[in-house]
Amino acid sequence: IIRVPFSDQEILSLWSHLEIPFADMVLIGIYSGWRPQELAVLKIADIDFENMTFIGGLKTDAGKNRTVPIHPQIMDLVRRNYNQATSMHSEYLFNDPDGQQGTHLTYDKYRNRFKKVMSRLNMTHKPHDTRHTFITKAKESNINEYVLKLIVGHEIQDITEKVYTHRTIEDLRTAINMITWPEIPGE
Repeated sequence: IIRVPFSDQEILSLWSHLEIPFADMVLIGIYSGWRPQELAVLKIADIDFENMTFIGGLKTDAGKNRTVPIHPQIMDLVRRNYNQATSMHSEYLFNDPDGQQGTHLTYDKYRNRFKKVMSRLNMTHKPHDTRHTFITKAKESNINEYVLKLIVGHEIQDITEKVYTHRTIEDLRTAINMITWPEIPGE
């Protein structure tokens, strides 16, 4: 499977088409680095607006129950989904009010919504391309490799880093805010 990060133009196109259902979900994935299946099942209880963080993760010990700062550019998108979920009495951040088999997303539902967004915008991406975009942008912005691994839930092999180095949420937030994203018109 070939993975292709979203270009800056494609990211700007997503920002310009927030009226397309789930375009905001794709952007949240791009700006946070969650695996698609992790993003699909984020719960509103795991959103901390005071500290601007998500808590979630699946797959590996390093990936589970990790804290990811919410990038300021997507804060309103997260808040909008949170408010919709609350009004729907859903425990999940992402919901489809028109879903035929329940409103919250599974990975299959996520993938189908993702495909619809790509089709509407004439883009050819796969769901994991959001994560590839985040990691590529982080590397281009010279984010500390170990901090990046903490954010995306990759195991750290280096014993000094894994055992003796203590990273704070502020370290993670500083890294997230260092990533260079295209400038959104009007901001």
